[in-house]
Formats: sequence, C-alpha cells, structure tokens
Amino acid sequence: MTEILFANQKNGYDKEQVDSYINKLTEAYQKVYDEYLATSEKYSALLEDYKKLEAEKQIDVNSNDISKVLMDSEKLAQEIVAIANKIVSNAYIEESRILANAKKNYDQANDKIEQAMNEAQKYLTFQNIKDLGGVLNEMQVAT
Repeated sequence: MTEILFANQKNGYDKEQVDSYINKLTEAYQKVYDEYLATSEKYSALLEDYKKLEAEKQIDVNSNDISKVLMDSEKLAQEIVAIANKIVSNAYIEESRILANAKKNYDQANDKIEQAMNEAQKYLTFQNIKDLGGVLNEMQVAT
C-alpha cells in the first residue's frame, strides 16, 4: 500500500487534501465495486446458462437412455416372439407325434380286437361244427 502524507495545518491535516484523497478512494472503490457487480452478474448468467445446458444435457441423456431402453425392449420383444414361435412350432410337432402314436396304438388295438373276434368266430364256428357233428353222430346212432 502506498503511504499518503498530508500536510500539517494548524488544526490537523489539510482538509482539501484529505477530501480529495477520500474522493479518489471512493471513486476507485466504486469502480472496483461496479466491476465486481458486473462480474457477479456475468457469473450468475453463466451459471444459469450452465444449469440450462446441464438440464438439456440431462434431458438429452435421458432421451438417449429412453431410446436405448426402447430399442432394448423391442429387441427383447422380438426374442420373446421368436422363442414363442419356436415353442408353438415344437408343440405342433409334438402334437403330430402324439397323434401319430395314438393312431398307431389305436390301429394296433383295433387289429388285436379284430384278431380276437376272428379267433372267437373261428372257435364258435368250430364249436358249432363239433356240436353239430356230435348231434349228427347221435342221430346216426339212434337210427
């Protein structure tokens, strides 16, 4: 700091010098204070702009995140549809296999039933012939 010397007067320092110095200090202080206010306003404006940009960036980031989530969801939905289609396709294949096996088993059972009926018919026919033969033998013996 610079040393200021005031001339001595009868009742202290020279009033005009002191007043002049105080005026210069006040002007310098006012100039620095005005620069401070201007800088403070610029800082506040820059801070507001920064906050807006940060908010927009956050919105952009959120939009990008949302877009990514939507794309991932669509991809997942496509994978689920592909899996569901495969399950349905496998179900149709399994259904065809089960129906083919059921028809085969039905046909085999039906064949066995027909064979059993044929055997039963043969047996009954043979039994009838045997019984008829017995009746005829008895009739011959009686005559």
